Amino acid sequence: MKKAIRYYFEKLLSILKVRQNVGGVEISDLALRFANFDGENWRISGVRLEPGILDGGKIKNREKFIEALKTLKLQALGEDKARKKMSIVASLSSISIYSQVFSLPIIEGENLSKAIDLNVQMVSPIEAAQAYSGWQTVGEDQSSLRLEILSAFIDRSVVDGMSQAFRDAGFMMIAMESRALALARLLRTEGVGFDPLKAYILISLDNSGLDFLIIRGGQLYFEYFSPWRDVADDQGQISMPAFEAVITRNLHQVMNFYGQHWKEPLGEVLLSVSAMREDVERIIKSNFSLSATDLKLKTIQSVGPEWYVVLGCGLRGLTSRSRDKEMSLLGIGAREEFAREQLVSFAEFWKLLMPVALGLLVIIFVFADLFLVQTRKSLESQSLFTMESGAAKENELLQTQAESFNQSVKMIASVESTSVSQGRLLEKISGIASSNGVTINRLSVAVSSNNATLNGLADSESKIVAFKDALTADSAFKDINLPLSAISVGPSGLSFSMSFTLNR
Repeated sequence: MKKAIRYYFEKLLSILKVRQNVGGVEISDLALRFANFDGENWRISGVRLEPGILDGGKIKNREKFIEALKTLKLQALGEDKARKKMSIVASLSSISIYSQVFSLPIIEGENLSKAIDLNVQMVSPIEAAQAYSGWQTVGEDQSSLRLEILSAFIDRSVVDGMSQAFRDAGFMMIAMESRALALARLLRTEGVGFDPLKAYILISLDNSGLDFLIIRGGQLYFEYFSPWRDVADDQGQISMPAFEAVITRNLHQVMNFYGQHWKEPLGEVLLSVSAMREDVERIIKSNFSLSATDLKLKTIQSVGPEWYVVLGCGLRGLTSRSRDKEMSLLGIGAREEFAREQLVSFAEFWKLLMPVALGLLVIIFVFADLFLVQTRKSLESQSLFTMESGAAKENELLQTQAESFNQSVKMIASVESTSVSQGRLLEKISGIASSNGVTINRLSVAVSSNNATLNGLADSESKIVAFKDALTADSAFKDINLPLSAISVGPSGLSFSMSFTLNR
């Protein structure tokens, strides 16, 4: 499941041009090999080279070399994909790439970069104008507070010739490295039983030559390469004594070099050998107290050691360019060209995609609008949304009852408001009467007209007149009428009757 998710995720990134699909190519005098992981499986392919096309990693017949590269691309990718440019990490297997590890005090920032560049220039065996160089950090010694830096150097003309030939064949180099770096990467990434705390000697034997590597913490620290042309006799043949002698001599030199530089014991000798494997193991066991075992891979199955270098290049291709911190022996111009190609490819893809995406959005909006219109019409035509005459009458009756109820509520609120208002006026009339020595016997108010009639009793006529004047002076009362005929003398004093209107 996890593998399938990763496969489709890689496909999506590739389609969106977010991540470039990068393969690996091994270049030797006798063969070209290609490896690429498509997110699910490794695709490998190879093409044999005719003698004389390459010699010592240098191109001798450019036309046939480009033709072989095109054949490799067609064979690996198929006719459709072969028309497009393919980005690759390349490894030169038939040329000796000089490498050296040096150490520097741990410093930061620009000072570190300047110090490394200065040391690279000092250890370079080739004139700076004639070489491409690269470096990478391989370790850090905490006891001495020093960084360990691996540097490498190659003839500029070899790289430029290779890079141009690959461009002409439809490939784009993003990095060039030694076979030793590719093998070290394969060991630390895919090696069965690999322990990053141990040191290993890795012996690689293929049609290019015999390679001895010292690997510590999964990083390359030393390489000693012997091409077969240096071992063969005048007739180009390699005898068994010569074969045994070169293995014994080179392994002694590598072990002496290791003993002079590092104290920890060697873990074991790993073999990346296809032909003459039993002979190599016999020679090591008879001359050294070391165990030799085959380098086996965890997830990449059914491939022989002759594919190990190109698989190591392919593994580097899986790393995004922003996270790839390993050295490259390409010139600055080639790296800038790759960056431009990547930018142009990204821009062209989105230039085509944007009109298509906008067109799809317009189509989606049109269909969504049509769907909503049809849905509304369908709902309106259903009986649930069609009101019949009986239901309409019932609805009208309910509305009438609701209006009647609302009127009743308003009337009750009005009566309550009137009652409160009249209560306050009665209190006011009672207060005015009391302050003027008048006793109220009866008071009646018509709610609809606010007309009031008052019957009262007083000791004298002057008090009655004073009461009337007090009401007149109050804005809450108007139209006050006190006829003289309404004043009469009784046993309890003067009784009177008056009328007025409440001003609300």
